[in-house]
Amino acid sequence: MCPHCQSLDYKAEQLSGRGALYSYALLHHPRNPAFDYPVLAALVDLDEGIRLVSNLVDVAPGDIRIGMRLEVAFEPTAGDGSVPVFRPARSAS
Repeated sequence: MCPHCQSLDYKAEQLSGRGALYSYALLHHPRNPAFDYPVLAALVDLDEGIRLVSNLVDVAPGDIRIGMRLEVAFEPTAGDGSVPVFRPARSAS
């Protein structure tokens, strides 16, 4: 829903899947068997100007830096679905 006009209309856009880390948290509890702990929860600023919540993968907690460049990856979920997660970018953009 649009926070300004409350419209439910939307337009799908292609996104690059690249962005920068805005903030993060290491979540240790409450524990849920569906997740590996600690969960590296992140706020990611996509290059297109969208900020979203996701998880960081393929990075040790001590190597996380605000502003680090990230790229999207997809992790499988129950029911043959997948969710976007972010890992450190393999090359500078």
